[in-house]
Amino acid sequence: MKLSKACIKLIVSYSLYVAIYWSMGLLFLHAQPNQYGITRSLSYKALDSAHLRIVYSLSYISDSLKLNEVWEDRKILLIGDSVRHFYSDYQRCSDSATTAAKGPFRPMTFSGKIKPEGYDMYVFSAEKRRTVFEPVTDLSLYRYQEEIEKVQWNISSDTGTILSYPCKKATACFRGREWEVWFTMDIPLDAGPWKLCGLPGLIMKASDNREHYVFECIGIENISKKKQPVITPQRTYGDFIECTRQEYMKAQRQFYENYVNSLLAMGYNISIIDDSGHRMELIKTPNTKFAERHVMWSMKVNATDRYKKIPYNPIELE
Repeated sequence: MKLSKACIKLIVSYSLYVAIYWSMGLLFLHAQPNQYGITRSLSYKALDSAHLRIVYSLSYISDSLKLNEVWEDRKILLIGDSVRHFYSDYQRCSDSATTAAKGPFRPMTFSGKIKPEGYDMYVFSAEKRRTVFEPVTDLSLYRYQEEIEKVQWNISSDTGTILSYPCKKATACFRGREWEVWFTMDIPLDAGPWKLCGLPGLIMKASDNREHYVFECIGIENISKKKQPVITPQRTYGDFIECTRQEYMKAQRQFYENYVNSLLAMGYNISIIDDSGHRMELIKTPNTKFAERHVMWSMKVNATDRYKKIPYNPIELE
């Protein structure tokens, strides 16, 4: 049977629509307030091979108004010859599961109090700089570089033991929080969880003085023979938003202070609905780059939440 040109054009258009629908659906389902993560539309490339894998547990409070609600994440610090990579193991598991999944997309869920933080952090030894990927939503993945700031640590005479390693205590004010850390000189690495570094040994435990963020080392593994790659995300749809750390923090703050306006700027159309779910108003995005996909890039917001602020508790306060 010979198909007409019009029929062929219709089939191609429909196939393209389906492909875009599923790829955009991944973004739509995950672009929610308080839900962070590297988007499923990313691919990765290897930068180095790691020889040491350090595992930290993280307990943290993400909502400044819910101080009794403590979330958990598992962080990995990979040490390579030229690059160090700090990331969420739970988020990476979620990304991998979604990539491998067949059929309709289903977001990966975690039991209990697990909530992954989705940032990736790289330290390039030769250049003495840090590259950070941090999302506000999955439609806006920011990338910034910063010089590695010298933290002014005060090393005390207090000692302790973590994972059988003898540790010393140090304190410092860093990025708006008072930190207490325990480091071991038995592992002479200037490294630790998150952005904490600058001591003559690996930081095994770190907590701010209010215990809103608590990292503790729960495992150290020599992986030289496994040749685990140190990977970095590569956009396959859209671009990273290149910025400074201050610009990222401003975007993060604006999102939580007025997330509707932030979503509009990111390319969403917003349907303002009443308590019965009926649309009261449609606010179209001013972002013309994504305007043609407004059917798929849309969110519903209850009228009572139109100007609502979302409380949050970032690890960096300044």
